Amino acid sequence: MKKILTPQRLGAAAKKLISGSQFATVGALGLVVNQVVLWLLVDVLHTGHLLLSAAMATQASTTFNFIGTESWVFGSRRAGGAVGIIKRFVVYDAVNSTALLIRLPVLQVMTAGLHMNYLVANLLTLVALTLLRFLIADSLIWRGPTLPRRA
Repeated sequence: MKKILTPQRLGAAAKKLISGSQFATVGALGLVVNQVVLWLLVDVLHTGHLLLSAAMATQASTTFNFIGTESWVFGSRRAGGAVGIIKRFVVYDAVNSTALLIRLPVLQVMTAGLHMNYLVANLLTLVALTLLRFLIADSLIWRGPTLPRRA
């Protein structure tokens, strides 16, 4: 009979829960960075371009989040030295930049069409994509070693 709850599976589940919690913590701080940068660009510097400002805020928070994720969340999975870090950053930034293809039109509809406050709409679009970004980060960017199967 095959055991469903083995020490290895429990350990793997605990590690996933911890890394997910850490990812969420870094992400929450990144949301603050994104919101502050967006507010600075729109309300303080009066750029006049919400979608461009949202894209710039995303680049700022992406950099912040990558540093936190690389050093704290998946620090034990780092490999490849400086070249590995650069490769992971390029992929991480590409994921977040690609997400803009979804976020920006939704942000436009929420603000111009539904007359929602731009900061509320921005926050909602960011939160909606958080789980997807964790799954991509966990399974692709910082892919860890797999546990050997027991016979």
